[in-house]
Amino acid sequence: MIIDCHVHTGQDLSPSNKIIDQLDAAGIEKIILFSKYPASFNLPEGKKSDQWSRALPPEESLKVVMDWAAFSSRIIPFYWIDPTEEDALRQVDRAVSAGIAGFKVICNHFYPGDPRPMQVWEHIAKTGKPILFHSGILYSPAPASQYNRPVGFEPLLTVPNLRFAMAHVSWPWCDEMLAVYGFWCSLKRRGLSSAELFIDTTPGTPKIYRNEVFYKIYKIGYDVEDNIVFGTDCSSEYNSEGAKRILAMDKDALDFAEVSSDQREKYYSKNILRFLGK
Repeated sequence: MIIDCHVHTGQDLSPSNKIIDQLDAAGIEKIILFSKYPASFNLPEGKKSDQWSRALPPEESLKVVMDWAAFSSRIIPFYWIDPTEEDALRQVDRAVSAGIAGFKVICNHFYPGDPRPMQVWEHIAKTGKPILFHSGILYSPAPASQYNRPVGFEPLLTVPNLRFAMAHVSWPWCDEMLAVYGFWCSLKRRGLSSAELFIDTTPGTPKIYRNEVFYKIYKIGYDVEDNIVFGTDCSSEYNSEGAKRILAMDKDALDFAEVSSDQREKYYSKNILRFLGK
């Protein structure tokens, strides 16, 4: 079974069987689908972009992603939240009450360890839901990569029982990401962290870096095989050909790193289920 942990809601907000056909064509059993981005991603009035339209109001954004989840059990809904919004804690509670499986965050105007976001992460941790963060270079309408350096996520390792993933193996700061992961392993061994850090390998990393990054992840000597997960960065229009290209690229990288069949099963599905708390 293959679960894609990283899929965005696209331009089409209404679920249809097109996505099921594309998942079947790619050999993907389930996806984690993020709701539309929050208002902080809106372009200034008069600006146009193929990727960034206008954000939906929080209640509508939640309803859309929950409608997708109701359409098919193969769609696992995550709610994209901006922790600096005034009602962020209420948004968390509303999403959890609606049946959300987890949360999505991109730090585009705040650092993950800032005081207000930390309050929101602590609140989410108490609900038992995970958070999937963007990390690494951020291709956004305005420069914001400085908010997504791996070391900026170190404060989250102190949040009790928080499960969170750093996406895109933090490219181009992959070595820094592994250093943060090693720091978490050290804290865990000493009983100083009850948080759990996952590595989302969604590209990210161009093909020329892929084998090297997977080799480092699996050979560095950290206890990593239970905490690495697969994703594509596809949209809800789902591109089966694009997903198959990423699967082929990852197979090459896993072969290069001499990853066992048991470890591959964890990478493609078991670890994501554990990330979800299942």
